[in-house]
Amino acid sequence: MEINGIQEAISMKLHQAFGFGYKKYIDEVPQGFITPAFLIQFLNLEHIRQIGNRWKVTTLFNVQYFPQNGSSEASNMTLKTQQALKQIALLNGSQMLGTGSNSELVDGIAHNFIHFNFFLQEFEEKTFMESLSHGAKLKG
Repeated sequence: MEINGIQEAISMKLHQAFGFGYKKYIDEVPQGFITPAFLIQFLNLEHIRQIGNRWKVTTLFNVQYFPQNGSSEASNMTLKTQQALKQIALLNGSQMLGTGSNSELVDGIAHNFIHFNFFLQEFEEKTFMESLSHGAKLKG
C-alpha cells in the first residue's frame, strides 16, 4: 500500500463524480493553474500497533477545491466532494472508506479533510533447515 495509490484513487473518484470540467493536481498547484480545480494533499499518517503483528494505519488527506466563481461555489462543493469521497477504489480493486470527514472554507478555497484507514500485517520470515539426514543401525 502506497500513499500515491490512495491519491490516484481520490483523483479517479473526483473524475468520476465531476467529469472533465475540473483540473486535478496532486501535492502542489503549479504556477498559473486553471480553475475550477482540485488539489489532493497528503497531510499525515499514524501507525497504531494492534494484536498479532498488525498495524492500523490512519492517513489524512486535504482535498482542496479552487472555485471559478467565488466562495459560494466553493461552499456548495464541500458536501458534494465529501459525498463523492465516502468510498474510493484503489487500482488493485481494494475499496477504502473515507472516515472522519470535515470541511472548512479559508480565503474562498474549500478544504475537505478526509481520513482513509487500512491495516497492515507483518509477516516474520522463517528460516527452515535445508536438509536433515538420519541414520539408524538395526541389529539382527
